[in-house]
Amino acid sequence: MRLSDLKLPEKNARFLKGAAFAQLVANIRRDGCLTSFPLVNRQGEDLTVASGSHRVAAAMKAGLIEHDVIEITSPLTREQFVALQLSHNAIVGEDDPNVLRALYDELGFEWKEYSGLTDDAFKAEDLDMSVLRVEQPFYEELHISFLPADAAIFGGWLDKLGKSKPAARMVGAYTDFGRFFEQLLAVKHATGIHNTAVALRLMAELAGKALAAEDAARSEQADAGA
Repeated sequence: MRLSDLKLPEKNARFLKGAAFAQLVANIRRDGCLTSFPLVNRQGEDLTVASGSHRVAAAMKAGLIEHDVIEITSPLTREQFVALQLSHNAIVGEDDPNVLRALYDELGFEWKEYSGLTDDAFKAEDLDMSVLRVEQPFYEELHISFLPADAAIFGGWLDKLGKSKPAARMVGAYTDFGRFFEQLLAVKHATGIHNTAVALRLMAELAGKALAAEDAARSEQADAGA
């Protein structure tokens, strides 16, 4: 089929910007053919392009004289023709941005240009950034409620230990939770305490006393050394 014998539709809602059309011309010139055929139908005396009008125009600009086309030989009403034209422009798939980026990154510079995509096509908010990060630490929250008096005592010991106020969120390594929980159970068992908050207060007191004893021992050693 001679491309010059095809009639382009008078109205086409889909358009290509100058740079995109120039890239299409360059790709066709490089390939020497169209890699997807235009869809045409006879409207009156004219064989009109229903889908692929930009490809036809770009092919002629690239120097192609003839090319195969797909022709719908059954007659279409004007309404059917327009609906077909619109459906080819409107019913399209969506790209998974992460897969698209992975495929794009496989290409060298020349083929990236051929693809019609640029790095600007990939917006950070569209990508699943979690796949680009090192594995994140696992957090699990442990909520413990204190009576006001116990919270004040527990907070006082934290102050002495140089820790944050109990109103702040305190974060510990997840791997340390087992050790902490074992010690908590040991305190409960040794003292007969069942309330976790009270046991925690006692643990803070014991830790404070142990640190105080260590400080006293260091002071004695220092005095003895002097």
